[in-house]
Amino acid sequence: MKERMKRNAIVPILYALLGMLYLGALPSEANDDTKQRTLKLQPEADTDGDGVLSNAEESVLIRRALKRYPNADTNGDGTLSDAEKLRLLERGEAKKKKKKDADRSSASSRMSNNFTTSGLIKAKALQSHGISEEQLDSLADIMSQAVKDNQVAGASFVVVHKGEVVFREGFGYADIESRRPFTADELLPIASVSKPFMASVVMALVDQGELKLEDPVEKYLPEFRGKRVKGNKQPAKPMTIRQLISHTGGFWGNKGITPEKMDLIRNFKRPLNETINLVAKYDLAYEPGTKWVYSGVGYCVLGRVLEVALGKSLEVISQETLFRPLGLSNTTFLPSREMRKRVPTAYLRVGKQLKVRSSLAEIDELRFILPGGSLFTNLDALAAFGQMHLNDGFYNGKRILSEKSVTEMRKLQSSVRPGRTYGLGWFREDVSELGLADKTYHGGSLGAHLRIDRRRKLVWAFLVHQNGPQVQPLKDKLVDQVNKMFPVLNDH
Repeated sequence: MKERMKRNAIVPILYALLGMLYLGALPSEANDDTKQRTLKLQPEADTDGDGVLSNAEESVLIRRALKRYPNADTNGDGTLSDAEKLRLLERGEAKKKKKKDADRSSASSRMSNNFTTSGLIKAKALQSHGISEEQLDSLADIMSQAVKDNQVAGASFVVVHKGEVVFREGFGYADIESRRPFTADELLPIASVSKPFMASVVMALVDQGELKLEDPVEKYLPEFRGKRVKGNKQPAKPMTIRQLISHTGGFWGNKGITPEKMDLIRNFKRPLNETINLVAKYDLAYEPGTKWVYSGVGYCVLGRVLEVALGKSLEVISQETLFRPLGLSNTTFLPSREMRKRVPTAYLRVGKQLKVRSSLAEIDELRFILPGGSLFTNLDALAAFGQMHLNDGFYNGKRILSEKSVTEMRKLQSSVRPGRTYGLGWFREDVSELGLADKTYHGGSLGAHLRIDRRRKLVWAFLVHQNGPQVQPLKDKLVDQVNKMFPVLNDH
């Protein structure tokens, strides 16, 4: 099944030895079709990156295969006949497909219980989704090509349609130097994708009667009472919790600010309460409620409001209110050293090369929680969170958020620019006749992305550990392909 095998452009290390067998099974005089087939299975065999399996490259792999699998030489002549090589290739392909199907089934079974996870989506099941194996292959091809082109070191992608996982795979490497494969189970910092999680924590507390969206911030943080806009003599109107969530609270944005202000959200050794004490010393940038300015500082203030209101740390509040009820055991603001060992290396593309960059995972003295930007989680957690929102707050047999709260998060809070608006923790697209966004999404500076599409009954999530703008072309291709695969449904 040649098309299906495209999905393994980068074969995990677990398959590396078997891959040597495949390559060793091919004679140097093999035809072009066979060689191309081989390179699709094991592209890293092309050590010089010229797109061709040279005689020298083949020779090395053949020697390794014979040493590893001496029984492959059935006639004992010290080499491999064409027939022997063909048998090995076919047997290897069969084993690979069986292993791949089993892995995919196992992966699906690990998803949260609210998904229909029957394992690998078979042909008949695919028909119920209106898609084909070739279309799934196209998603894998897009990811594989991005790895081959050195656009990303590795990434993972999950698509959930009508509550069923139809695609969930990792590609490339979590660490290039060690050749550790990037699987669908990697733990990653999701940067600003943390914001819809944080907004959901707030809405859960609103559901419980612990907070009101219109509560003034100064009710919990008196240091913000009487704040002024820079250049004004009169105090500004009190900012509200709603305004903090919607980026309309009066705080400066993340661009064009002084190093001192940038340090407020980049010093990861300072506790959140100390950071907010420093923030309170600055004037506001504009009158609360009059502008939309994307602000990480506003979410820091929001996090401190929650801590004061409930008398607990933000980590504890988030775990009790949202993460544990959703079953997100791998989701945390403060990953342990052991958990951080599972975080892929972060990369930055410089020219056509990928260079190692610093990572939140490398910080040993992590004390500061960036409420809107330092959450760690995995692909399955993103999918589960998205599915909960698609289900209007219901997930895994229980109510996580009220339908009213989910709806409120989809409502327009502020215009960003023509065609793009913001709700509570979500960017909005495709507004319905009721004024509600049928598409909600958020991305992060480290490349993570989560998207919910109600008209298509679709949730998809993307994880990578690389600068977001650098991987935007890849995400755009995935969005286009997914939209082609799944038609808009009007029965939502």
